[in-house]
This record gives sequence, structure tokens and C-alpha cells, in this order.
Amino acid sequence: MKPCVELARAARRVLPAAALCMVLCSCISSGGIRPHETALNPSTLDPGNEIRATRQDAAWPTGDWWRQWGDPQLDALVADATAGNPGLKEAQARIDNARYQAQIAGADELPQVNASGTFERERFARYDSPSPPGGTTVWSNNVAADLSYDLDLWGKTRAIREGALDAVHATQADDRFAMVELQTAVVRAYVQLSLQYALLDVYRDVQDEEQHTLDIATRRLQAGIGSRLEVSQAQTQLSTSVTQVQAAQQRLELDRIDLAALAGKGAGYGDALKRPALALDVPIALPPSLPVDLLGHRPDIVAQRWRVLAAEKGMAAAHAAFYPDIDLLATASLGSAATFGGFFNLLNSDGIGHSLGAAISLPIFDGGRLQGQYGVAVSDRDAAVDAYNAAIVNAMRGVAAQVTSLRALDAQQQSVQATLDSARNAHRLAMTGYRNGITEFLNVLDAQNAQLRQQERLAGVEARRLDAWALLMKELGGGFAATAADRAAMEPDHASRN
Repeated sequence: MKPCVELARAARRVLPAAALCMVLCSCISSGGIRPHETALNPSTLDPGNEIRATRQDAAWPTGDWWRQWGDPQLDALVADATAGNPGLKEAQARIDNARYQAQIAGADELPQVNASGTFERERFARYDSPSPPGGTTVWSNNVAADLSYDLDLWGKTRAIREGALDAVHATQADDRFAMVELQTAVVRAYVQLSLQYALLDVYRDVQDEEQHTLDIATRRLQAGIGSRLEVSQAQTQLSTSVTQVQAAQQRLELDRIDLAALAGKGAGYGDALKRPALALDVPIALPPSLPVDLLGHRPDIVAQRWRVLAAEKGMAAAHAAFYPDIDLLATASLGSAATFGGFFNLLNSDGIGHSLGAAISLPIFDGGRLQGQYGVAVSDRDAAVDAYNAAIVNAMRGVAAQVTSLRALDAQQQSVQATLDSARNAHRLAMTGYRNGITEFLNVLDAQNAQLRQQERLAGVEARRLDAWALLMKELGGGFAATAADRAAMEPDHASRN
């Protein structure tokens, strides 16, 4: 008898474990679906000769990097643009949406309690129902409370909630990147406004010189040593310069309108803008920690990294769906529908009901639906990794491109300045010779055109240099300061810990 008892006890210990093994073995498998892409390690990227040659012990750009140009009007313009821009408000709405989505996802981790009640005055038909209750009218009342709690044994609900929180972080980084892009757009438009002022100065100077040339040609004609052809040519050149001045003024007004739109204001806002006063001696200095530290300073890269983590959580949730789902259930109720019952009959011990138990769902055969969902989650994760890798590569390309442009524009500015000095000297000699009757008028025209071209080139090179510096600040992250959560997300083993 004793061996039988011991055998029964052993069976009670073994059978639950065996049943659990049978349940798990009967679950649907992933079918060998697995990720294929690996996140890029930025330290393995070669930054290139230009970045290596430019590295200095420089700080990352501050959030107000444009202040290095020393233009208070630009400071106020950027402040106005970032204060009430509709695009930034839209980005904030996306952050709010993501937060509420995370709140929805997190609710499934907590017990769910619902209450309901029905209160009816019901008459039972005499010919449909036996008497009683046929032919009588009674109160049929019921009040119930239901409780359910998902045990989340395989972490499905937790993964969904953590993925939603990662999506919130990604949206916040997107918002920061939208801010950086807007700031850069305002600065670049301001540089274009500065360029138009410079070109307007050039065209006005040319107009004054050509008016002076026309006066000389007229006096020579009156003195009998010139020709009407020279006067006609001088008048044509003057008319052309007047048209150039008018076109430059038009472009100037259009740039004002563009800046007003970037600031989220009406066109009248641009009318009050004065001539920019930008410092041209912008530094070319890069932090020595490129490319690794771009991870914490480029908001778009931070956003892509959070999306990788969110996709990995989605993959974990899809994998957990292969296993049984167990919910704890409980119900408590009060009800009554007694013949000739009163409204408060349910408030009686005979009206009390309750239940307590568990609900188990076990996937056995679903035609490949769960495997398909897991495959979609895996492909989403691989796509997020690819986007993250591409963001790192594009960031390095952007930094290298702007550094290359700045170094080249420095050399071009010096070359164009030397050429302009030479063209001015040639024009001065041509005018002196023409005034004294030594050179032809065509020499004056050629010298004027050569000087004009070099003045336009110099203004353009200076503007492109400022523009490239603004783009470099954007490529470095625009002063983005990584939070502790951002830095944690950048750690290589962050995903493995989760």
C-alpha cells in the first residue's frame, strides 16, 4: 500500500510539469524566422582625410550656435521662428499622440475592472409564460463587476508597452530634429538675404561707375574726340545696370517674405528686417570624437536608434504570441427577478453571485498567421536597423561634405579676392586711358564686365561659406544635448539587456 501512495505523490509532482511540457511543445514555432541585419558600429567608420585634417579640441555646437555671427536681428528671428511655427506644433502633437499610445499599451499590464448594471421593469406575457410570472410585472435588476488580469508569462504585454515608450523617445528626437532643421533653414535664408544686399551694393556701384563712364563719353563727344557709338554703348551699359539693380531689389523683397514665412508671420514682418551684419570669420573646427559621438548629438540618429529598440520589442511581443496566454478572471454580481419583486430585492444574500477562475488560450494551428506576424515584426526590425545604419553613414557624409566645402571655399575666397583686386586695377587703368584718349571704349567695357563678374563671385563665395558653416552645424546635431535615456539607448548592449 505504501509504494502506491508514494507513486501517487510522485505522479502529482511530475504530471503538472509533463502537462506544461506537452502544452509548450504543442505551441506553434517561429519556423526558423530570424533577423538578418546588424547595427553598424560607428567606431569602425573611417572619417576621411578632410575630417582628420580638421579635427581640433572643439566643443559640440551649442543650441544657439548662430550667435557666433554676432547679429542680434538673427537671434530674434530664430527665436520668433521657433516660438510659434506651425510645423513645430504639429511635431508636438505627434509626441502627445505617441505618449497616449504608450499609455494605452501600458494599461494591459494592470488588472482590468469593469462594472455594469441593468435595471428593467418587465411584464411577462400571460399566454407566453406560465403563471407565475406570466401576467405579472416585476423588476429585473442586475449589477456585476468583472476583474481580469493577464499574467503575461512570456512578456508580450511588457514588450508592447516598452516598444511604445521607445516610440515616444523616437518622436521626441524627431521633434528636436525638426527644431534643428527649422533653425538651419532660418539661418540659411538669412544668409541669402545678406547675399542679396551684397549684390545690390555691387550693382549700385556698377551703376554709378557706368553713369560716370557715360558722362565721360558725352563730354568726349562734345569735345569732338568721341563718337555717338561710344555714347550709345555707355547708355546701353547704364540701362543694363539699372535693370540689375531692380532685379536685386526684387529678390531682396522675396527673401524678406520667405523669412517672414519661416518665422510664422505675415509678409509685413519681413518689411522690418534690416540689413544683416554677419561675421565672416566663422571657425572650421570639429570635435575629436567623431564619428562615435554623433550618436548622442544627431537627433535623427537618436530617433532611428529608438526605432530599432521599438522594433525589437515588437519582435519580442510577436514571438511571445506563440505561447499560451493565461488570464485570471473573477466576477461578483447582485441580481433579482423574483415574482412580485421590488426594486431593491437584489440587495439580499440570495441575490449574490460570484465566480473565480482562469482563461487559457493555446495556439495550435492557425494556418501560419502567427508565423506571418512574427516575420513582419522581424522584417520591421531589419528595416529599422538599415535605416539606423544609413543615418550614421549619411551623417558622416554630411559632415565630411561641409568640411570639404568650407576648406575649398576658404581657398576660393582668397583667389577671387586677388582676382578682383586685379580686375579693379585693370578697370582703373582702362578708365584713365579712355579719359586721356589713349584706349578704346571697348577696353573700358571689358574691364567693367570683368570687375562685375569678380564682385559677384566674391559675394557668392562668402555667402556659400556662411551657408556651408550653417549646414556643418546642422550635420553635427545643431547643439542637440543627449539625455540620460538617449545615452543609455546608444550603449551597444542596451538591446541585449532588454
